Amino acid sequence: MQTLTQATAPDGAQQTDKAPPVGGLIVISPRVVFTLARNAALSTYGVVGIASRFTGFDCTHTDPRRGLEIQITDDPLTGQKHVSVTIHIIAEYGVRIQAVTSSLQHQVRYSIERSTGYAVDAVNVHVTGLRMTNED
Repeated sequence: MQTLTQATAPDGAQQTDKAPPVGGLIVISPRVVFTLARNAALSTYGVVGIASRFTGFDCTHTDPRRGLEIQITDDPLTGQKHVSVTIHIIAEYGVRIQAVTSSLQHQVRYSIERSTGYAVDAVNVHVTGLRMTNED
């Protein structure tokens, strides 16, 4: 928020000066970007969970730290941060996988760009498995 100050010049005219901007550094932790991506993914229709990106692990294990990778880079020319996301998911059996992955990409991109202002270059989605959910 900028503050305007008014002064009266010797000739009676009013001058308006902007206060200098407040200096400081704003740092957004990579964990914040990770949390935004995870929450966006898990709230997407058709996504049952986040799977391990390692093939030796059971794909039903839903520890999101194993199936979500965030890379944040700085653009040296503009100073803007760029994000690439790779996510491994388990999709709901019976849903259209193309629709789920497209929706997931849009949700993750929107969530990160809206909350942090970082540019999202890519959201790579790997469907590792399918799971039927019990409807009681």
